[in-house]
Amino acid sequence: MSEPEPVTYENYLRLPELLSLQVPLADGVADELLFIAVHQVQELWFGQLLRDLSDARERMLEGDARAARARLARGVSVTRALIAGIHPLRAMPPREFHAFRGVLGSSSGAQSAQYLEIAALCGADWVRGEYGARVIAGLGARERERLRGRLAEPTLWEAYVGLLAKAGFAVGSPEERREAFGRIAAEPRDGDPAEFAELWELSEALVDLDEIWTEWRACHALLVERQIGGRPGTGGSSGVAHLRAAVYRRFYPELWEARDAGLPALAGR
Repeated sequence: MSEPEPVTYENYLRLPELLSLQVPLADGVADELLFIAVHQVQELWFGQLLRDLSDARERMLEGDARAARARLARGVSVTRALIAGIHPLRAMPPREFHAFRGVLGSSSGAQSAQYLEIAALCGADWVRGEYGARVIAGLGARERERLRGRLAEPTLWEAYVGLLAKAGFAVGSPEERREAFGRIAAEPRDGDPAEFAELWELSEALVDLDEIWTEWRACHALLVERQIGGRPGTGGSSGVAHLRAAVYRRFYPELWEARDAGLPALAGR
């Protein structure tokens, strides 16, 4: 009986298989390998982010605001890595990108099923709208099925609103939720339960996540503008115009709209 192969850095990380996955389609264009590697790394981080955000949602559904906040904080760190991971493409001159752009065919970053899953998990309305339906229709059968499953799950927003309800707040309307945000944001008052502080910190963690994703979308839009200017994007998109319009999409618009909810009470002291 042969001895099992010892665990090494190479076989633990499956490096031969991993490094064989960068397969350029254009002949003699070295920068296509950089383009492939950057996008593959983005997808690896997307996968980790989905695990962290799913866990954050489950912790909220279980009533554990502190553990949920820790997972959201790591999700912000992962998204910072996503932003840093885009930067190497800034060093690619536009002529180098256009030397292999033709082989991309109808492929587009908008077809990233994991990106769409992240948006769905966070509670983005646009994934469920007309635009989302068009994008989903362009996915493969397996990706469509996975995304439809994600859309059927509770979102991070729903899990957070559920925590507010468990704490005794009325959450049936935007006005009621704004009143809840105002009370949570205000300084603690005698008689308020101690968990209000955790609810505030959790709401701030959701805003942190929303903000860092705005930065990611802005970084992506700038990169595309740097590479193709005002030309149409791949996959039939309008290119930079579409990406610019998407920069300020909010996962949690109610939390942004209620940023001043606690201020009048604070100012009155």
